[in-house]
Amino acid sequence: MSGQLSIILVPHTHWDREWYLTFQQFRIRLVQTIDKLLNIMEHDAAFKHFMLDGQTIVLEDYLEVRPEQEERLKQYIAEGRILIGPWYLQPDEFLVSGESLIRNLQTGLKQAARFGEPMRVGYLPDCFGHIAQMPQILQGFGIDSAVLWRGVGDEVRESEFYWEAPDGTRVLVIYLPEGYGNARLMPLTPDAFITRLEMVVSQLLDRTPTTTDTLLLMNGSDHLEPQQGLPATIEAANKLLGNASRSAHSNHHQYEGIHIQIGTIPQYIEQVRRRIEQQQRQLRLLQGELRSSRYAHLLPAVLSTRMWIKQQNTAQEHLLQHWVEPLTLWAWKLGDDYPRGLVNLAWKYLLQNQPHDSICGCSIDQVHRENSVRFAQCQQIGEALVSRALQRITESMRTLPPQPLAGHGQTSFPIVVFNMGPGPRNAAASVEIHIAESLQRAVLVDEHGRALPFRVLGEHRRRIGSQTIQRQALARMQAVGTFDRPGQFLALTHDTIRIAMGIPDDPDEIVDLRVLPAATPDLRRIEIALAPSNLLKGDRERLLASEQEVLQLLQREEIKALEFEVFELVQQKVEFLASELPPYGAKTYWLYPAVQPDQVPPLEHATLHCSPQSIENEFYRVEVDDELGTLTVTDKETGAVFRGLHRFVDGGDVGDLYTYCPPTHDTLISTPAQPPRIELLSAGPVRAALRISSIWRLPATCSDSRDRRGEGFVDCPITSEISLYPGVRRIDIHTTVENNARDHRLRVLFPIPYTIERVAAEGTFEVRLRPVTAPRPENVSEWAETPVNTFPQKRFVDLSDGQIGLAVLNRGLPEYEVVQGGPGLAPGQMALALTLLRCVEWLSRDDLSTRQGPAGPMYYTPEAQCPGRHEFDYALVPHRGTWEAEDGLVVREAQALNLPVRATVTSQHDGQLPASTSLVEVSPPELVVSAIKRSLDDQGWVVRVYNPLDHEVEATFQPGLAASQAFVANLLEEPHEQLGWQGSQDSSSLQDTPPIRRQLRAGEIVTLLFR
Repeated sequence: MSGQLSIILVPHTHWDREWYLTFQQFRIRLVQTIDKLLNIMEHDAAFKHFMLDGQTIVLEDYLEVRPEQEERLKQYIAEGRILIGPWYLQPDEFLVSGESLIRNLQTGLKQAARFGEPMRVGYLPDCFGHIAQMPQILQGFGIDSAVLWRGVGDEVRESEFYWEAPDGTRVLVIYLPEGYGNARLMPLTPDAFITRLEMVVSQLLDRTPTTTDTLLLMNGSDHLEPQQGLPATIEAANKLLGNASRSAHSNHHQYEGIHIQIGTIPQYIEQVRRRIEQQQRQLRLLQGELRSSRYAHLLPAVLSTRMWIKQQNTAQEHLLQHWVEPLTLWAWKLGDDYPRGLVNLAWKYLLQNQPHDSICGCSIDQVHRENSVRFAQCQQIGEALVSRALQRITESMRTLPPQPLAGHGQTSFPIVVFNMGPGPRNAAASVEIHIAESLQRAVLVDEHGRALPFRVLGEHRRRIGSQTIQRQALARMQAVGTFDRPGQFLALTHDTIRIAMGIPDDPDEIVDLRVLPAATPDLRRIEIALAPSNLLKGDRERLLASEQEVLQLLQREEIKALEFEVFELVQQKVEFLASELPPYGAKTYWLYPAVQPDQVPPLEHATLHCSPQSIENEFYRVEVDDELGTLTVTDKETGAVFRGLHRFVDGGDVGDLYTYCPPTHDTLISTPAQPPRIELLSAGPVRAALRISSIWRLPATCSDSRDRRGEGFVDCPITSEISLYPGVRRIDIHTTVENNARDHRLRVLFPIPYTIERVAAEGTFEVRLRPVTAPRPENVSEWAETPVNTFPQKRFVDLSDGQIGLAVLNRGLPEYEVVQGGPGLAPGQMALALTLLRCVEWLSRDDLSTRQGPAGPMYYTPEAQCPGRHEFDYALVPHRGTWEAEDGLVVREAQALNLPVRATVTSQHDGQLPASTSLVEVSPPELVVSAIKRSLDDQGWVVRVYNPLDHEVEATFQPGLAASQAFVANLLEEPHEQLGWQGSQDSSSLQDTPPIRRQLRAGEIVTLLFR
């Protein structure tokens, strides 16, 4: 017999911002809920506390409608009666980046600070599992505890445990075995209240005994309002519960009486810590990710529901993290105003798409239409900021050619290529050039004068209009004017033509002028090319010579009129290989428009080899099977041959938005309806590419009984482009699918010629080693959800036997599985299955064989069938050793695939930045840079790096921006350790600045702050 059981009851609401209703529909209920809460707080002092779901966006949403209530909210938050934060909103953990989680907490804590003290608890009550690095992220904000429900299995026997991240960082976890609503909607009469309370307490203690004599109950659930009158009921109940004859008992403990009070999660945690210390209790330690579906639905198939959402989220995360933030920082250091408000707004639009009901794709169709709008708004702001910053940085670079190409003097056009990933790196780049002359004989060179692979992809010019002007009228203009300087008559002609033709007064100019024969001898045709004044010009000498030719025409009496035909300057899209790009920086190349064949310098990179069904660079040979369209890849470095790669396999899915469920009698389609059409799309010199086009005849839908696929068929065209580049150790694949089928899952398989027990998958701030298959316990029928072998990833999965390996990289395709046997595979042969589409039409169903009960309401969601055109990008990297080998080749190429370079054309000019420059250089190359940004206090800049290796390394940082001091900072970017490093505020002496050296633990995330 133990002492009295103390219960802390936490009134709260769990607020899914959008789900089976839209955001605006739920907001109406939110306004009602907070209105009621404020009135209760005002009239019932005993209603001491209420928690607003650990997120601050509810305040933002409420105050947009009720701005007059801000001071009342601030009062109760400052008094500690309403608890807010630390999150901006409740995120999904596996489908968003680590930087998104950090921005989420940064935004939430900043918002909370406007109202009062935030709740410093990692409140994550409903996430579909938990990432391994969450303890380190929380501790980075000074948060040393977490509250969890899903993802915890039989390894936890009590309601509290410690959870450890890969670097050894720990937090105390409060486990909610019955979820966040174990005491929701309590009866408000004392007897009924006590009856319900005793039942709840008994269930909790039997299931997961508390480590102390304190128990946490959660009085709330999805979209529930506070219970008015609850304090009075508790007061009356306590008079009866204090009687020793009313005891709480379980199979493990028996207590003499119960006392219950309204309280908070921080109060409960404080009591737990105190009693653990008093009793010297040793809590169980859990390490790594938490993904058990033993007691609660994990809902893993949300990884592939509405795949377009995952692709969009990944694209916008990379845009903000790796382009907007580094480039706006750079432009700020060069003197531009920093667009803090716009950067924050773009992040807010993105974060608002990251709650699990949104990014997981498991809401009604209208919700996800609105997700698309937010993604677009984020992208529009981001791209505009990038464009502005690129121009500022490019204008500040020295772009004078280091040495003229023989016979061409300084007649060259600089092209600056930006690489916001690791380096040095070779990458294909493309840019549109406005120039009057053809580039078919152009040569592109680097700073050493070496020629790089280059080709013109296409030319285009737009006809603006035509106008005939009498020669005498122009001659009179010439007679009254003074044209003693070259170009003066061109300017007058430009104004005359613009006015006569009604061309808008844009900042353009004549960049090319040609005199051509006309239909009759007394006419002359004048072709004029216009271009914006900030773009490339044509040949200036030729332009002035043409001006003199027109002036001479005006003196010839036999010429009656001039026919002016005006065009927009020729746009020529060119593609080239940018070599040796510096990391997180930019490099200049020079384009010479017309070079004689005998003056072309030797090509820097090895040539590509192509045939109608194969392509080859210096690293790989890729051959296409003419019957199946699958690939055979030979790794020239190791001699390994991978056969049967890139086989599409389509199966049925009668599940819902949360859970994959194959029909009882499934049919897999693994061959196209007819042999594919194979085309050599490009034979170099920049890209070697094959196009594989096939028709897949798939069942149109499932049967009416949902136990098999239907009898009707539809054609689904699938086209893949396979590309190799010189100097790039990666095989790129771009696939387009026209989805006309329903109730199915489409995956692409990559078999391996060896067996493995574990697979390496990039996760959040880590690379996670997982077993090939999930453990399947004997009592699986008792589990809330059947364990599955599909797992989450970020940008790559690697399958290695220790000697050789195959990495499959992706852009925004987060679901993978390692399969054994099946279509196209030998018995027991292993292959990686990458999910492209999972198409269903019910938000939730209650008749699935793979899950007990529903996961939400049964709403019809036909757009989740994902009809129409879809595009996917992924790549292959065969390699030696494991994913760690060859200086982190796999990690570097995964970043490169997700961060295509950007190129911009500029003029020759001097500048304060060199022609090749970096924001920062980090080594060893296995380390991953996740952020380069202006610091939150606007006083400096930040570089965040993590170590994905399983051992400690010495990291070296070479800053490329001016700074005199460096600190190790927390995730709020507050300094807590000054480094013994002396930098420089003089940008001209940065090359003499010593590097920073620091040991990084295995799995450690470190934030460096420069001032």
